[in-house]
Amino acid sequence: MIAIIAAMTADRVLGRNNRLPWHVPGDMKNFMRVTTGNVVIMGRNTFDSMGKPLPNRRNIVVSRTMAPRERVEVYRDIPTALHYAEADDKDVFIIGGAQIYRQCLAYANTMYLSYVKGDYEGDTFFPEFDESEWEVVKEEDFPEYTYRVYRRISRATSATASS
Repeated sequence: MIAIIAAMTADRVLGRNNRLPWHVPGDMKNFMRVTTGNVVIMGRNTFDSMGKPLPNRRNIVVSRTMAPRERVEVYRDIPTALHYAEADDKDVFIIGGAQIYRQCLAYANTMYLSYVKGDYEGDTFFPEFDESEWEVVKEEDFPEYTYRVYRRISRATSATASS
């Protein structure tokens, strides 16, 4: 499985100044629960904002300039990163940032999206996606956010349905 996991506002704000503009402990716990033991792929800015690899996960960074580090694999492009990530036979989670989400949207078959409640200013946004290509298979509402799991509708099915 290749999945995108992200927290954003209703108007798709992901962050500001390379940081999350909110603190939602429940969403962070969910992120840890879902990604632990799996592979995470991120861009260099996302890695830099964390400062160190995420524990108990295989950390892959997509960057043309970053040198490999302990417990971090670095690949120059998304197809190469996905090739090596999928060889691990674990779920692959795309964890940001905006450019990586945009490039990986076509590869993903699942999205774990948390919609943080409230208005936050941002300079980084989640890419728009065609909701007709996705179905919500799980939705949970919490005081600070709404959590949705999307599954991609089979491309063959959606192609036949539109003919």
